[in-house]
Amino acid sequence: MEDALIYQLRTGVDKAMRDAQLLEDAMAGMGTKDRLLLNRVVRVHWDKNHMNQVKGAYQARFRTSLTGRIRGETSGDFERLLCACLGE
Repeated sequence: MEDALIYQLRTGVDKAMRDAQLLEDAMAGMGTKDRLLLNRVVRVHWDKNHMNQVKGAYQARFRTSLTGRIRGETSGDFERLLCACLGE
């Protein structure tokens, strides 16, 4: 219940920061959750304005670029697909 309320609060306050945090959560810890990361990148990809806001929020929060972080966590065709979705 607490997670659901925090998610709703983040959505109401700052959607870009919420999505940046969700992307980081998909990459954090042991191993990248590939399907979850792909789902979240594609969801952000559909709205170019929102995508740019998410990239800026990610940079501000984690002090690294979203694309750089994805390149560090993935490789091969999967890496190229995700970076292409983010406009890199």
